[in-house]
Amino acid sequence: MQLMTKKRINTLFRFSLIGLLLVFLSVFTIDIAFASPQQQEGPVYIVQQGDTLSSIALRFGISAEELQNANNIADPNALDIGQHLVIPGLEGITGLLTSEVLPYGTSLTGLTRQYQLNRSNLITLNRITSPSETIAGIKFIIAINENEDPLSPVMMITAGETSLEASIRAVTSPWSLVADNQLAATWDMLPGETLYGRTEDDVTIANLPDLNEIDIDPLPIIQGETVLIGLTSNSEVEFIGSFNGEPLHFFSDDGEHYYGFLGIHALADPGPFPLKITATYPDGTEQSFEQLTLLSPGDYGNEWVFVPDDYLDEAAITEEDNYLQPILRQVTPDRDWEGRFQYPIDEPCINSLFGQRRNYNDGELFFYHTGLDFAVCAPNLNVYAPAAGRVVLAEELTIKGNAILIDHGWGIFSAYAHLSEITVQVGDLVETGDLLGLIGNTGRSAGPHLHFEIIISGNPVNPQTWLDQEFP
Repeated sequence: MQLMTKKRINTLFRFSLIGLLLVFLSVFTIDIAFASPQQQEGPVYIVQQGDTLSSIALRFGISAEELQNANNIADPNALDIGQHLVIPGLEGITGLLTSEVLPYGTSLTGLTRQYQLNRSNLITLNRITSPSETIAGIKFIIAINENEDPLSPVMMITAGETSLEASIRAVTSPWSLVADNQLAATWDMLPGETLYGRTEDDVTIANLPDLNEIDIDPLPIIQGETVLIGLTSNSEVEFIGSFNGEPLHFFSDDGEHYYGFLGIHALADPGPFPLKITATYPDGTEQSFEQLTLLSPGDYGNEWVFVPDDYLDEAAITEEDNYLQPILRQVTPDRDWEGRFQYPIDEPCINSLFGQRRNYNDGELFFYHTGLDFAVCAPNLNVYAPAAGRVVLAEELTIKGNAILIDHGWGIFSAYAHLSEITVQVGDLVETGDLLGLIGNTGRSAGPHLHFEIIISGNPVNPQTWLDQEFP
């Protein structure tokens, strides 16, 4: 009996040693697993449309190999949209990293307050050297807290306003304003700056009193496209503006919503340019806000065109353009059109797109296509008004041949070229669908077709946008 007990004890002892060894090995294995690259701690980036491993790595200033190793990625070409990637080398930064197109009116200080971020972390994430690099339209990397909603602008401090008055107007306490806006104390609130908090009310933005909303479409701005800038104000204010020196006019149907259109030249240099908005108030005072805003390439293609050499004379081209520009620069304060523009022919067969970089006659002239070309596909040659407006030109030109211009109001014009016949005259008011003329082959034309343009600020813009989208 004693012998059996000793054997049993020895057996139990051996099993205990084995058990302890297994426990030790399992703990060691867990430690190894947690130390693996896939489990490294750090901020997480969500893969978005168009991202590649290399582009993500470049954005954060690391190598593609570092990013691949940190996330145990076997195939660097097999990223999925929505996939979470740990970004190594960003010590002290936590949260979910997301790309946001900066809206007009955004500042570096505003971003730190809105998302409750550390300023130096925001600078590190976006590798910027100056607050002026918060350019409207660029993509900014922001670390957000998934468990908290970002703050909203609640007020703009006015001259002579005390912190107590400001907090009453913002329906909060002075100490909450100090904490939410990363201020040193109540005395740190400066006139003209925007403070953030938790609210759903409309507030002033971009340091322009009574301005509740600024919407720029598209943002970033694109070569050859129409830019619509919408403003919402809680009082009747007169707005004007400019983009890179190009004047911008605003119009309103109701005294609350204001709209301004920019036509961006299809050959405009990409880059950041100043967009300025000035408000004139009923008492005569003016206030302006200006911010660099990004202009991006339109990514248009190329095409080769052959026409009679007589139509490639640059002096004749310049003379015609100088004749038309004063007409196209007029801005009519009344809007005639309503809704989306209609196609100007019965069967829209497009044989040349807007913006194409054109090579005429093997290099005799380089330019771009200023409109849409419609081939003859319908059983007729009819050309119709796409929207209501007033005829401001109807005559034969050298380059455009028999041509028509219609002023639709608010600085928007449509043009029709190479017609065989014109059935309207200057001063006529036309409605959508009214007959303007017949397709032809006059002027600089390589065959019968309708050349159709939309022109803003003297610049032809992509007509397809007006055929697809309703403005405003």
